[in-house]
Amino acid sequence: MRPGRVVSRGIDLRTFVPPRPTAVAEVPRPGQKAPPLDRALGGRPLVVAFLRHVGCPFAEATFSELSQRAAGEDHVHFIAVSHASPAATREWCSAVAGGPGAVELVFDEQRSIYAAWGLGRSSLAHFMGTRSLRAVADLGRKGVRNRHPSGTRWQTAGTFAVDAAGVIRWVHVPEHAGSLPDLDAAALAARAR
Repeated sequence: MRPGRVVSRGIDLRTFVPPRPTAVAEVPRPGQKAPPLDRALGGRPLVVAFLRHVGCPFAEATFSELSQRAAGEDHVHFIAVSHASPAATREWCSAVAGGPGAVELVFDEQRSIYAAWGLGRSSLAHFMGTRSLRAVADLGRKGVRNRHPSGTRWQTAGTFAVDAAGVIRWVHVPEHAGSLPDLDAAALAARAR
């Protein structure tokens, strides 16, 4: 075990420690220009999924579906944003979907891009409440379980559809961690003008 790392049965207990609060913008609404990512937006429709954390079953379910959609979609580009390290994110992507495939990965270890898109720190009830625990049990029955986490469990997820002009067309910020985005609706909204 590396010095300073608190691990119990492969679980990094630091993922349960709430991160320091950061200044978080308002969540962009449909019709508004998309906030900055780390690349130019516009020119093609996008679905941008901000993941809770690497190892999260809800992030796994979202990324697996994102990966499947990206493999069969020619008109929409799919991006997943992770606040884990590039190495941890790539290893996790390989474990859950055989790699990033056609999904472009964006790394935001400081969570500044999350904050620019209105996604900040959640509450304990958000990821440990009854609805989230019920949803994680449902995913567990499908074989989707917590994996070795990296990042913080407190990060709020969010998914956005952005049209070719760089305008937000659809937003999903979950009320609880187990509320997953409708990626069909997101892709449809991204293509619409």
